[in-house]
Order: sequence, then structure tokens, then C-alpha cells
Amino acid sequence: MKADRFEPVVVDDDHDAASAGRVLAVISTKRDQLVILTAHGSIDLLTVPRFGAAVLEAVSEQPRGLIIDLTATDFLASSGIAALLAARAAVTPSGRFGVVAEHPAVTRPLRLSGLDQTLGLHPSMADAFTAMTQD
Repeated sequence: MKADRFEPVVVDDDHDAASAGRVLAVISTKRDQLVILTAHGSIDLLTVPRFGAAVLEAVSEQPRGLIIDLTATDFLASSGIAALLAARAAVTPSGRFGVVAEHPAVTRPLRLSGLDQTLGLHPSMADAFTAMTQD
């Protein structure tokens, strides 16, 4: 499997939010025509606009697929789940979509609501990447 170089780019990192206890950094990388957005922190009502802006920037490039990496996310509110559904809608049906998460604070609400299947929840980046690159 050929892999492009990972070139992380911080899409948004709001230091003012840190003083209020609301921190979210979104890092964008590209690999094999896929965009991978890694969210560090909490995705809630106050940080979801930042997350949504990163998704819009990623899908504007019309990638083959979008992987949302939530392994560094410690909280996912209902507004964050809605943002994931909007991200999926923005990239599909022409592109592929998947979510990587392992923390129960993120996976439990997705599984309980049945959205783990809709969003393509994967336990690791390797699993998501394999699923996204199979033809």
C-alpha cells in the first residue's frame, strides 16, 4: 500500500477558548486522496462551529473520502453528533466517510443511537483507512 506523506495542518486552534475551558483543535492531514480530520478536545455546542468549518474546508477539496478521527476527543455532545451527520452528508454519495473512535464518551452515544453503522465507526485508523481504500 502506497501512502502519501502526512503533512499535519492545524485548521483551527482557538487559545481564547482554552481560558473558558472549551478547547478544540482540528488537524487536517491528507493520505491517498483522503482527508483525515483529527479533533483534539471536546465537540460541543460551543466548539462545533470550529469543527464544522474544518469539515467544510476539507470537503471543498472534493477528496475521495473523509475520515474523522475522534481518538483524541474526550466529549461528544449531541451537537457534535449532528455535525458528524452533516459532515457525512457533505462528502457522500460521491465520497466515502468514516469515523475513528475508541473512547466510551464518544462511542457509547453513537452505538446506543445506532449511528455507529450510519457513520461508519471504526476502532482504529488502520481499520478506517482499509475500509476507505477498498474498491
